[in-house]
Amino acid sequence: MSLTGKTLDAVVGNPVGRRLLTTAVRTSMRLPAPDGSAAARARWTGHLLLGRGRPGEAAAVLATAERAERAPARRAELAAARALAELAAGHEPADLDDCIRGALALADDALGADALDADALRDSGQAEHADLDRAALRLFEALSLAFHPSRHFGARRSPLLAAPDDFMAPFRASRAFARLGASPAPRARRPRTRTRRLLVVAAGNFTFVRDIVADYRGTDGLEVRTLDLDDVRGLGNQLDVKELTRARLRRGTTGERLPVPESVAETLDWADTILVEWGHRALAWVSLLEGLDARIVARVHRYEALTPLPMLTDWSAVDDAVFISPAFRDVVRRTAPAVEGTRLAVVPNRADLAACRREKTPDAARTVALVGWDRMVKDPAWALDVLDRLRARDERWRLLLIGSDTPSEPWPEAREYFARVQERIDAAGGAVEVRGHTDDVPGALREVGVILSTSLQESAHVSLLQGVASGALPVVRDWPDLAGWGGPAELYPRDWVVTTPDEAAARVIAAGAEPHAGDAARTAQAWAVDNRDWAAVRPRFDAVVLGAEETP
Repeated sequence: MSLTGKTLDAVVGNPVGRRLLTTAVRTSMRLPAPDGSAAARARWTGHLLLGRGRPGEAAAVLATAERAERAPARRAELAAARALAELAAGHEPADLDDCIRGALALADDALGADALDADALRDSGQAEHADLDRAALRLFEALSLAFHPSRHFGARRSPLLAAPDDFMAPFRASRAFARLGASPAPRARRPRTRTRRLLVVAAGNFTFVRDIVADYRGTDGLEVRTLDLDDVRGLGNQLDVKELTRARLRRGTTGERLPVPESVAETLDWADTILVEWGHRALAWVSLLEGLDARIVARVHRYEALTPLPMLTDWSAVDDAVFISPAFRDVVRRTAPAVEGTRLAVVPNRADLAACRREKTPDAARTVALVGWDRMVKDPAWALDVLDRLRARDERWRLLLIGSDTPSEPWPEAREYFARVQERIDAAGGAVEVRGHTDDVPGALREVGVILSTSLQESAHVSLLQGVASGALPVVRDWPDLAGWGGPAELYPRDWVVTTPDEAAARVIAAGAEPHAGDAARTAQAWAVDNRDWAAVRPRFDAVVLGAEETP
């Protein structure tokens, strides 16, 4: 860290230093500053405090500056910055929609053109007079507010999932947003010819594709390489969402693409097919590159569909897109309609379910389990609700929680939620066991007679399928966030799905003294292995990625 960075950390880390800093900013706002310098100092201070974990103080400084600012444009900029700090502090501003619209209005003003047609703007020469960088910054702010993670991955239902048309309405009315999604001179779509040289690209996260890479490296006639963009020299901040917003707007307005960095040019040129894992930063970046000849295949999971990244992707450059679930394919269709020009497929995640079939231990008869519970979206409180109802009938029931017990979300709402969950776990005593992370999930599932899916939303829920394949009885909550989008009944047999903890407990009790030994569990196990094991799923994935013919 630089000397300046250390000095700033010392100031912000000290209550007296923070008080002096914020007082100085507030005092400067009372002085005449028609050039906007006082507002700029307030934004800088807010950014400093927010970046060093003081969102509440950042919001307070920015709110003071916002009230004092007289210029409407600068006031709107301060409002957007203040709203973002409030979201980071765990509070959704009452005027959030106004802040989003204000940022979009500034983006439209920065472009300074009335035409909605990006091609017409470019051809008329007006693009040269538009302040694209300023417009991109305002678009980035609007997207950051609308898609703040606390709004889509918390305890409350994502506003995008709850009312997609209302959520997207301010963006649909924006000229700048229309330019963001334009694709002048689109690349010709590549056919699905047989892949011989496959490059798998991701930005740091190969979790769900690592085993697929291993499978493909054992496939005759296929060469496979991987490229982790987080390790590439010379990319700088190109993968930052702010920079991707800037690059995508330039692509939509002027047709300009990103040059291929010299450090990866040979690797990208080598491939005849590029599989980009996650529809996130890596996909947006690859889609904006100049001169790629390879067929581009994207794989999109649940997470990315609730971020702005699909809107920063040039879908005209993506030949095929594989979605993990139909629900989140449809979400992307609503936020990024240009995806309709891409060949779309739905193929579940790779899961070695046959390996989960092992003999149960005696404890399985009275053990329900939830695998993966460190995020609010998994809603482990619902699992505790089910346990309470089972123990009201038979105190031998216990709940096994497998996975990290450290909440993964940083916002206050998550900390408060998991504090309440932990209180209930402590109160339950030996009825709840927290197992922690394990590399041997099939082994841990030997103790489980009932496997739960308690989530607010899911795409594939591999750990549920692992539990079902182990022989455990599936009890799947009708994921409330996906009401109207299909939900689990679109993915699994309908009898797996329940709506309330009472219904969940009733399904378990109806399965008899040993739920894992009953007909319902055995039928579910056969369905899971026959329909979701990688041996059954792989031909569909190969048909898209390798260009192979899908087997019946």
